[in-house]
Amino acid sequence: MAIIETFRRVIDPTDCDMLGHMNISRYFGCVSDAGLGLMTAFGLGHDQLTGGRRQAFAMVHSDATYHREVLAGEWVYMRSGVAEVGRRSATFQHWMYRGTDNELLFDVTAKCVLMDLEARKATVIDDDLKTQMHAFLVEG
Repeated sequence: MAIIETFRRVIDPTDCDMLGHMNISRYFGCVSDAGLGLMTAFGLGHDQLTGGRRQAFAMVHSDATYHREVLAGEWVYMRSGVAEVGRRSATFQHWMYRGTDNELLFDVTAKCVLMDLEARKATVIDDDLKTQMHAFLVEG
């Protein structure tokens, strides 16, 4: 399966800074939403965050590249996948595209730990979750 669409929206003028393009903080808001979309796809949706497993991935490191400006009124979408699954952490990749021409606008690689939401610390990724995550591995 690998890469899936995890997010889409129209950029609001309030998302833009004094330079007239989307503010850096808004990019990471989109990444956060895309991350939740990806987690939901492999079994850590809202029901598992608030009940069930009570686990979620939390970003501890990111490497981002801004390819093109994003302006108010443009609609964008993100595609995401799992690059690597470790013992307590996973690396996710997210790509943002302009919806009208599919031009790459931004990409980020995010290393995240699986967080136990009760203990508030990193926990081991169990075999069942690893199996679900492997369906979204980025090929290549």
